[in-house]
Amino acid sequence: MTDGATATPSTRPGGSRPGRPARAERENRGDRVAFRLTAEELERVQAEAERAGVSVSEYCRAAALGQRVRVRSAPDLSAALVSLNRVGVNLNQIARTVNRGQGVPLDLAEVLAEVRAAVERLAEWEG
Repeated sequence: MTDGATATPSTRPGGSRPGRPARAERENRGDRVAFRLTAEELERVQAEAERAGVSVSEYCRAAALGQRVRVRSAPDLSAALVSLNRVGVNLNQIARTVNRGQGVPLDLAEVLAEVRAAVERLAEWEG
């Protein structure tokens, strides 16, 4: 730019700004509601919000408006089950090899570690 003008880093050519488009005025959440909880209630709300994969504010907003908060489980649980199935297949192949009298495979410890890790991931969902 030879005329001495400089572009600001927050704008693009044509005047557009990077990032998310501005919300309409009616979509802005500027009003607040405050309420008190016991320590146990707060722990429960935080745990439920985390389990649902949303912020505490989003969880409380949905609960106050009578909306159902869906718990995220399908993708993460599905991945853990796929992983457990994969290592189970490996473990089954190792058992067949041993039962045929062909000795213990060298990767037995690795497969058992994978089984333990997969079971631990599934146990996290239960508790």
